[in-house]
Amino acid sequence: MPLEFRKNTDGTLRPFWYGRYEINGKRYCDNLGVKIGGHPPASLSLRDEGDTAFERSRATALAKLEGIVEEARQKRGSARLVEKLYELKTGEQIETVALADLPEEWAKIPRKRKPNPRYAKQCRSTLARFAAFVRHENPKALEIAHVTRALARSFMDAEEARGVTAKTWNDTLKLCRATFKHLMPAGAINPFSGIPTRETETVFRKPFTPEELKALVDAARDDDFIRPVLIVGICTAMRRGDCCLLKWNDVDLRKRFITVKTNKTGQTVSIPIFPMLYDELSQWKASEAYVFPEQAEMYQANPDGITWRVRKVFAAAGFKDAEEDENGKKEKVRGEIHAEREGGLRRASLRDFHSFRVTWVTLALTAGVPLELVQKVTGHKTTDIVLKHYFQPGQEEFRRALQSAMPRLLTNGQSKTPMEQVAEIAAKATSKTAWRDIKAIREVLAG
Repeated sequence: MPLEFRKNTDGTLRPFWYGRYEINGKRYCDNLGVKIGGHPPASLSLRDEGDTAFERSRATALAKLEGIVEEARQKRGSARLVEKLYELKTGEQIETVALADLPEEWAKIPRKRKPNPRYAKQCRSTLARFAAFVRHENPKALEIAHVTRALARSFMDAEEARGVTAKTWNDTLKLCRATFKHLMPAGAINPFSGIPTRETETVFRKPFTPEELKALVDAARDDDFIRPVLIVGICTAMRRGDCCLLKWNDVDLRKRFITVKTNKTGQTVSIPIFPMLYDELSQWKASEAYVFPEQAEMYQANPDGITWRVRKVFAAAGFKDAEEDENGKKEKVRGEIHAEREGGLRRASLRDFHSFRVTWVTLALTAGVPLELVQKVTGHKTTDIVLKHYFQPGQEEFRRALQSAMPRLLTNGQSKTPMEQVAEIAAKATSKTAWRDIKAIREVLAG
């Protein structure tokens, strides 16, 4: 158990004793916290003797080193006893996970379904950032078992210092807590347990009014790239990615239904095809691949490219963040697409592609469609999510507008079912209009 001198970068001797020792094949060299007393030997070799004060400090440092080694061995023995008891009880060995391997080990956790690639990438990045943080704060913490509650708390404080929103902070906490729960041995204390989530400031997306939806459709009418994706979003409440990656295998034009497994939740949803969507889909060549091949290719390579094209249409329809002129006066817009947050955090989105989903749900529930049917379209498992985040009715005037005008927009002016239209034609028919009425009925039934 040798003692050591250590020198500063300028060659001067450090004032404390250092001790080198080995436990279970692992080598350590620690500052013993004992000051070097008196005058060391001129040779600076510990084989030589110094003055009385020096030798007295040497003895104190040696005793401190012996105590450290004995304590380490005792702790290691206790830990090994716990491991042995665990092995006898479960028949399994306790396996430790290196912090450097944390992102890869997270990916190996058994799941019901494979996570979305973008979500998986984000999670691995967060866990890698956590491992780097621990390595910086405590270089000796090499395994997840070395992570203390203080380290976990410090990491979450560092996340707050980065200026993330409360939701992002909560998502990081939940990810770390769940990861440690799965990877740590049974019975081990999760360092992230006991850290409470934060109250989030929810800024809800705004649903579009019938007039606003019409303005968006008109603005995209000549854009053959983004128009079909917008119409799918308006008529189906599907997310941006699901709209872009829609496949012909999931579309039944004859029965007028879309049945697709969503990428985010893995839920299979069933959505009726409104006439406006039917008219759009009928223009595209059916195959076994994607309904919109170019849009699918862009989404997979650069999803932000889709967002940029959508915002161009929004801007053309008057939806954009108002800019101030040199006099500080804001320009007049139909509606802003962002809202400021407190504390200088990133602005919240008020109107974007996901707003079509909010609009669809608000329309359906306001019009009296049962919540269970709405969930079959959106794929949500719980009613709380639908009611809290997607049902955003406005004032009574807005509700009346949705009930009356929206169905006509989504059905290209057809506010009645085919059988209602047939009954109306039959009720007005006369012998003089018989052939014309028969032709009209055939057109209604043919769709």
